[in-house]
Amino acid sequence: MARSGINKSDVQAARLALIARGENPSIDAVRIEMGNTGSKSTIHRLMRELDATEAGFTAPQIDAELNELVARLAGRLREQGQERIDEAHARLDAEKQELQDTLASVERRLTDLIERHAAQTTRLGIQTATLLSTQHALQAEQKDNARLTQAAEDTAARLQDKDEQIQALKQQHLQAHTHSALLQERLQNAQNENLKLQERLTERDQQNRVLELILIKTEVALENLRTEQNSAVTPAGD
Repeated sequence: MARSGINKSDVQAARLALIARGENPSIDAVRIEMGNTGSKSTIHRLMRELDATEAGFTAPQIDAELNELVARLAGRLREQGQERIDEAHARLDAEKQELQDTLASVERRLTDLIERHAAQTTRLGIQTATLLSTQHALQAEQKDNARLTQAAEDTAARLQDKDEQIQALKQQHLQAHTHSALLQERLQNAQNENLKLQERLTERDQQNRVLELILIKTEVALENLRTEQNSAVTPAGD
């Protein structure tokens, strides 16, 4: 930041710094070295006064003043360097804290996803057990239906040998047919329920695949964040 005024020592320090770097200590260069501070006329006047003063100095006096100015210049450079180091440390700390916050957020999201996946896995296990139970019940119904169908066929064969019992056997056959129709209806209902369960299992499989993809992406994001954090922290230690 430019200051409100300059003095002879400021001009001398700037000029010596330019000379030390092998640059021409012109008025413009001196003004830039001082941070664009001071007017050119003031700088020119002070430089002439310095030239006049230095003309009357002895070599030891010039060396002493030069050493003093160099020491002051070195002090200013150290202060500026320390300010930049402090700023860099502050930026690094802020970036580190931001990365830590991001990592904590991702870990919370991952924990939530794991819990949701576990809950869905439990529900899927219950539904699978229910489906197996329904399939067993369906098989039992199919066996009963086959047995009743065979009984109906046997009854029809006996009707040919026992004409005197035709009416009674017809009644039995009608009852058996009615029962068979009821069983067919129950079988159809069970098959419909089985189809619904299969559809729900397919949906659960799709959801599980989506969850697996989310978990994989989250693990990749976590690994990238850890890599970026390690890359950002390593320069701080240097």
